[in-house]
Amino acid sequence: MNFLKRSHMIRRYFKPVFVKGYSSIPYEDLTFPMDVQTLEDVVITTPDGSKSVQKLKVFCDSEILVESEAEQQKADRLWFQNKWFECKSCRLSENTPLRHYTATFIECLDQEPLDGTGESEEVEDESGGS
Repeated sequence: MNFLKRSHMIRRYFKPVFVKGYSSIPYEDLTFPMDVQTLEDVVITTPDGSKSVQKLKVFCDSEILVESEAEQQKADRLWFQNKWFECKSCRLSENTPLRHYTATFIECLDQEPLDGTGESEEVEDESGGS
């Protein structure tokens, strides 16, 4: 059912690379057709206090990766509504002829700017009035 899907950017991370004692996590930005649906907000308690974050449900034909300590895999991130969301679960649904992946995402607490694309410039130009 591609008529419900729009192109969205996924940031896919690779295994950490160590150079001269410093580590970095390389990544690539991919674009997948997805149906992204907003869910409820949840409250997360951090050492700095409580924060309300948004959850998403995503339907996609491609697998989305979750964090795996054993494989040194950092979870994929989705850029949606000018925020980063981290994949918390992804399951293959084969119960219908559509065969797709269903994933859940939660808003990242450590928001970083989207660099290297025109979208970050558009965000800066938007008026934030209420």
